Amino acid sequence: MRPIGASANGSPRCPAVKLTDFELLEVVTEDGARLGHVFDLRAHGRPTLDSSQSMGPVDELVYGTLGLLERLGVRRAAGKTLKWEQVVAIRDGRIVVRP
Repeated sequence: MRPIGASANGSPRCPAVKLTDFELLEVVTEDGARLGHVFDLRAHGRPTLDSSQSMGPVDELVYGTLGLLERLGVRRAAGKTLKWEQVVAIRDGRIVVRP
């Protein structure tokens, strides 16, 4: 993710964070329903050549028990995913989403 500010094409940028900061954060809906914990983040497409960023933007987050089993390679199961656009806020150790 990039520092706050406008990109070259005018689109907004996200605050700079480490992807590992998202590991095991609780995922909740806007009304407080618990969905699980983050076990993986996905970025589709090719890595960028921008030296300030070593990968493309995050597209999805993987959460829940099946997400953990998929990440560990214990079971061939598709974990539950949410599109990054569904993330409303990140606060107090939680990722708040709009399902």
